[in-house]
Amino acid sequence: MRILTVTTFFPNQVFPHRTVFVKNLVCAMQRLCTLSVIAPVPYAPPFRRVPRWFAQNRVRREETIDGVDVLHPRYLVLPGMDWFSGFGYFLGVLGSLRQAQREQGPFLIHAHCAYPDGVGVALAARFLRLPYAITAHGSDINVYAARRLLRPQVRWALAGANGVVAVSRDLESKICALSGKADLPVACIPCAGFDPKVFFPRSARNSRDALALAQEARVVVFVGNLVPVKGIEFLVEAWSALMRRGAIGGQDRLVIIGEGPCSADLERRIAQAGSERTVKLTGAIPQATVSDWIAAATLLCLPSHNEGMPNVVVEALATGIPVVASRVGGIPELVCEGANGLLVEPGNAGALADALAAALSRAWDRAQIHESVAHLTWQALATRNCEFLQRALDAATA
Repeated sequence: MRILTVTTFFPNQVFPHRTVFVKNLVCAMQRLCTLSVIAPVPYAPPFRRVPRWFAQNRVRREETIDGVDVLHPRYLVLPGMDWFSGFGYFLGVLGSLRQAQREQGPFLIHAHCAYPDGVGVALAARFLRLPYAITAHGSDINVYAARRLLRPQVRWALAGANGVVAVSRDLESKICALSGKADLPVACIPCAGFDPKVFFPRSARNSRDALALAQEARVVVFVGNLVPVKGIEFLVEAWSALMRRGAIGGQDRLVIIGEGPCSADLERRIAQAGSERTVKLTGAIPQATVSDWIAAATLLCLPSHNEGMPNVVVEALATGIPVVASRVGGIPELVCEGANGLLVEPGNAGALADALAAALSRAWDRAQIHESVAHLTWQALATRNCEFLQRALDAATA
């Protein structure tokens, strides 16, 4: 089977930490099938005054990442006109897909993210008469598909797919309802896995020494993009509340790992609360270093408003670290209340503070926590994806 993965959810040499989880899945799938990647990059004017835009222009058109051949065509995104992005994506990837069709012969296109990727791929697949599948990850269904001008586009792309992967049961039910197609070939396969060589239960001592953390400190870690949907401001507020209660000691730490548009606001909130001494913002860091922070942690916290199936939750649990997280999306499919973590309603800093205090004060069975996700290795998830995509391709070519 030949698969061509098309997605903006892929790292590159300029943004090496971007959505590493899709790269991990692709690398595992490459052991089971012939696979290459088209990872479009939004066209950005070469304005040095906007560093992130300017950085996009430094992404090479072709590169090899961990043995995977990757093309980076450009596609047009118009500020304030999200409804156009699917069509712009189609125009951006059409040439690369047509060339691949001429050089490689038949293949199945696998789009990660329903918008704009899925819509753009659906248009190109119809034009080139190629089968396609879509993996929906969370915000594409929970956020984008709720917008008036995007919803019919996403519905059309899903309904025409030869297969749809939902990364959680919550998303699976939403996709079936949105598509309006009773016989839609949909499978629930998480895109949240772990590499057992990187994330595994181990003593925190070495990691804490390497990260200059006190051995007796209680350490809460957040990992993710610093964007509004992650609800990080409620975590900062909850941590401040614990400090006011006297529940946080001088050596305890809240560590926020990631980058994004909320960075400056978080720094302001931390300063206003007087929490600078106990809160650390690391920015984006390599996955190996993320694994050290998770291994050094007392618990991981993810206070999101919406989620699909968050990869970092699986990585923490695989390391034997309990999780305090919002009761949204696919998180309740991973976190079993009291067994490997605690769940709270999103947007409630007081409830989050109470859950953090409870989780920090109890003893957890790290072996039991690890076993709760032991089946979610990348190789196991790659096998499930390849089997489903093979069925979708067989049905399309029957």
